[in-house]
Amino acid sequence: KELNPLKVKGKRNKNALALIIGINNYLRVSATPYADNDALFFADYANNVLGIPQENIKTLSNDKASEIEIKIALKSWLKRYSTPNKSDIYIFFAGHGLASTDGKELYLLPYDGEPRLLEDTALLRSDIFKTIKSMQPKSVIIFLDACYSGQTREKDMILADARPITIVYEEDSVPEDFIVFSASSGSELSGSLPEADHGLFSYFLMKGLEGDADSNNDNKITTGELHNYVYSNVTRQAIRLGREQTPQLQGDEERVLVEFN
Repeated sequence: KELNPLKVKGKRNKNALALIIGINNYLRVSATPYADNDALFFADYANNVLGIPQENIKTLSNDKASEIEIKIALKSWLKRYSTPNKSDIYIFFAGHGLASTDGKELYLLPYDGEPRLLEDTALLRSDIFKTIKSMQPKSVIIFLDACYSGQTREKDMILADARPITIVYEEDSVPEDFIVFSASSGSELSGSLPEADHGLFSYFLMKGLEGDADSNNDNKITTGELHNYVYSNVTRQAIRLGREQTPQLQGDEERVLVEFN
C-alpha cells in the first residue's frame, strides 16, 4: 500500500525539531537502496503527523549528508533552534551503520565515510547522543534504519572484500529521556521492501504513523504502540523475504508520539 503522509494530521508542536538523514548513494561504498526516499517521505510525516513546523525540519540526503554537513546540522543548526527543557528533538537516519571490529562502538556512515577508517570518517553513535544531550532538550526520539552487520539492504557486503560481521555488539545504553527505535538487532541486516521503494523498517514506521499503529483507537499513538506495530510487520515481512529482522525499542513505551486532530 502506498504511503500517504497527508492521510492524517497530528497536533502541532512548535517546540519540536527534526534532523532527517537518508543516504542511498555513497561515495566509497555500495548503496542503501531507497534510503533517500525514506528521508524525503519522513520529512512529510514529521511536518504533517508529528506536527513539526516546516522551518524546524532539516533534511540531508545523499551527497548533502557528508560528515561535515551532518556535524554542522547536529552541532550548530540543532543548537541554534533548540531551547533547553522545551524542545522535542527528532532524529531520523537511513543509511549504513557499522560496528567497530571489537563490537564495542557503533557508527553511522555519512555519505563520504570510509569503513576502513571508521574512527576518522564516521559518526560515533554515542557522540551523537552526547551532543544532543548537551542541549538539554525536553525529549529526544531517534529512528535508525541502519544495521551494523557490514551488509547492505540487499545482503551484499558494504566493502566488497569484507566478511559479514557476526560479532554481537553491545547495545550502547541510551541516555535517560531518549527513545531509540532501531531497525534490527545484533548482526541482522536491515533490509528493503522493494515493492514499496522503501526500507522495510522505514515503510512500516511511516505506515504506523498514518494511524495504523493506533491499536486502541484513542486517536493517539504511543512509542509502545508504534514499536509493536513495526515489530510485528517487519518480522513477518522479513521472513517472507527470506531473512530475519527484529526491530528494537529502547526507552519509555508510554510516551505519546502523535495526537490526531
